[in-house]
Amino acid sequence: MRRPNERRRAPYWAALGCVLSVIVALLFQAAPTRLVEGIDIMPSLPLMVIFLWSGLRPYFMPPFAVFLIGLTQDLLTGAPMGVWALSYLVSIAVFRFRGEEGMPRDLPPIVIRFTGTLLLAHTIAYVAGSLIPGNPANLQPLIIEAVASILMFPLVAFLVVRNRRSSRSGFIGG
Repeated sequence: MRRPNERRRAPYWAALGCVLSVIVALLFQAAPTRLVEGIDIMPSLPLMVIFLWSGLRPYFMPPFAVFLIGLTQDLLTGAPMGVWALSYLVSIAVFRFRGEEGMPRDLPPIVIRFTGTLLLAHTIAYVAGSLIPGNPANLQPLIIEAVASILMFPLVAFLVVRNRRSSRSGFIGG
């Protein structure tokens, strides 16, 4: 349940920040970074954004929004339609922060829960991708993406938690 002062204020800036962060994450995911001439290295930025916003402002990330973000990622990256939408929905439903307090202000529980979310999402994506006839899923890019995400997420979470600690009202926009 939201606090009384949070219900009165319209969180327009936070909503704009949420939408912009989702768009930027999807664009970065669609344009992966290459090291030399080989593997694409790009952390799962859309999952990071979904995870953080669903913990900070859960009403900005309803299941329908998570599903649309996953479908958009499928469309932009050329993945089979519905793979990332399904994996994001299930993993966020399992590992989402619940309760009145929402996301804690300590970094270790956030990182541990994100790691579980990431591993579950990638497992579901691999299984769902492997079930599509004629196009077996490639495990190597998923492993590289998972490792890059696990290495990058503590920095992102630290910045969010640090920003959240400095004000009692929460992340971006009060």
